Amino acid sequence: MASVASSFNPNLIPFDDTYILYDAKDPLSFLSAYFSLFPIAVLVFQLSWFITTRELEACIIAAGQVANEIFNNILKILLKQPRPMSFGESFQNDTLRSNYGMPSAHSQFMGFFCMYIGLRYCFRWKGLTRAKRLLGVIMVCFMASCVCFSRVYLRYHTLGQVLVGFTVGLATGSTYFLLVGFLREWKIIDWVLSWNLAQILYVKDSCNLAPITLEEEYHEYQRRLQKKSKRM
Repeated sequence: MASVASSFNPNLIPFDDTYILYDAKDPLSFLSAYFSLFPIAVLVFQLSWFITTRELEACIIAAGQVANEIFNNILKILLKQPRPMSFGESFQNDTLRSNYGMPSAHSQFMGFFCMYIGLRYCFRWKGLTRAKRLLGVIMVCFMASCVCFSRVYLRYHTLGQVLVGFTVGLATGSTYFLLVGFLREWKIIDWVLSWNLAQILYVKDSCNLAPITLEEEYHEYQRRLQKKSKRM
């Protein structure tokens, strides 16, 4: 027993991105805990998107989210506003991430995601009807609202910290969208795609030009089946 106790690392703390405290007797609190995990689901989706399609846009969005997260950490250190309640002495103290609450990182993440994806729906994704564009914007806004609500309801942040975080996220998301647009106009994206590593991995940027819809992909599948049946 003594050897086990002596081998314990005092620097070990819970991984905050998945370690969420909630009221076990409150169904809404339980649901809010899942809402708070949505940013992780977004990052997992972006990784899966890149692996399965090799679309550079997935990496572009993920890079923007990482930069947005670093900016959030800098703001927290500068503002030094505490959270509305204490979550224990080990909660992010003396770690690479700030323990402060202003602005909310989850809300800033969702603000960035909401603005960038919303602008893509409106200006980049071609072939969508106005109704589909509106539905897409409503969906991302709804998901962002759920995450922001969860941070206040679980008392990880005040309403002000969430509103500021979401507003900052909207600003960074729109700025990043414009920056990416300029990088495409200046052929910087094309230059990146010319790298040997990008060509080895078959990285492309077709999502920006003319993304293939599920309907188009299905019709292509049907044509290939017909050609195969004729050869047989």
